[in-house]
Amino acid sequence: MRWKNPGHEYDNIGYLLKDAKDVFLWGIGGYAEELLNLFTMLGDKIPWKIHLIDSNEEKQAKGYMGLQILSPQSFFDLKKSDYFVIACPEGQSGDEIQNILKQHDIPSNLIFSGSYFLYSYLPIYFIYNRNMVFFTSESILCSTVCNLNCRDCLNFTPYIKKHCTDDLKSLENDVDIFFNAVDLIYRFQITGGEPLLYSNLIPFIQYIHNNYGKKILRLEMVTNGTVKLSDELCHTLKECNVYVFLDDYRLSIPDSAETYSNVRKKLDESNIKYCDNFVENWICEYPPKDTKQLSTVELQSKFISCHNPWSTLREGKISACNYAGYAAKAEICMDEPNEYFDLNTYSTDQKKELIEFRTGYNQKGYVNFCKVCRGWTSINHEYTKPAIQAPRKK
Repeated sequence: MRWKNPGHEYDNIGYLLKDAKDVFLWGIGGYAEELLNLFTMLGDKIPWKIHLIDSNEEKQAKGYMGLQILSPQSFFDLKKSDYFVIACPEGQSGDEIQNILKQHDIPSNLIFSGSYFLYSYLPIYFIYNRNMVFFTSESILCSTVCNLNCRDCLNFTPYIKKHCTDDLKSLENDVDIFFNAVDLIYRFQITGGEPLLYSNLIPFIQYIHNNYGKKILRLEMVTNGTVKLSDELCHTLKECNVYVFLDDYRLSIPDSAETYSNVRKKLDESNIKYCDNFVENWICEYPPKDTKQLSTVELQSKFISCHNPWSTLREGKISACNYAGYAAKAEICMDEPNEYFDLNTYSTDQKKELIEFRTGYNQKGYVNFCKVCRGWTSINHEYTKPAIQAPRKK
């Protein structure tokens, strides 16, 4: 989205969220569990009473996560005021729920999709009603080095001409600058490259946890499941309460099966929380399928529709799109200074502008990578099998 009135883009919706007393989550699936868990983490920072809706009678009878489930008709029969509704499923199911709500004369400004609420409207609530800078997510790369060379890597590893590895001090400085501006974050993720190949990973995790653990609801690390875990690292992951995303590439890389099993076993034995991150498909973001040149208006529309929820932190700056940042590192596409928010010069009177930038606003309304990127999953349905290995360039 292109900035028109920096610092005031969300004035209307910000105050609507403040007045709400009841929140209805429709659809036990999609974002329902994640939102409920996040609301629990946030505790009294969230003022709303949470209600659930689902059309499945079996689910209604059982309830969900300790909450009663209303039928859609029961919801429509209620006398409601000061509320909003979140359609939790993604895709067609979520669209159908939103259409049903509109057919029953629920105002459009009271209807949110699960992803947009989580990644955009929750930060808006915090800045307007608690004067807090709340981020849903941010990632930081310690190194672009990886032991794999996945053809369709979204860090564009096969295209990187010269890998970079940040020294510990520069990473600590980035984290300091970030948390000088950000009061609270849901997911702060260490990624790569392959983080397990970074020699200072343990002290880096300890630094984040020891200095900013109270500002992070979930400190995360991603690993590709093909590199062994040391006992020392397992101790640190447990001690610092790190949530691990364990990628499962055994179908594409059969030789990794034994290492993957050993990594999973060590996580279990160390009582470390982790996600078995198996996916059937990856999206293909690059190279472009269509070489048609888009107009400025078309690029702005594409950026809005894409709504990639991730950003990356580097050199005290956060990117408008993490994949644009990765593409710039790989020298696929040159970026520009206005595609980043510079936290090095941040002052507290920029709080609302920071939230606007992080939720999709910038000076152009798009980033240069939009010209060649196929887009995030919201607009891109070009899929491939995960972790297909490409020959390494000599």
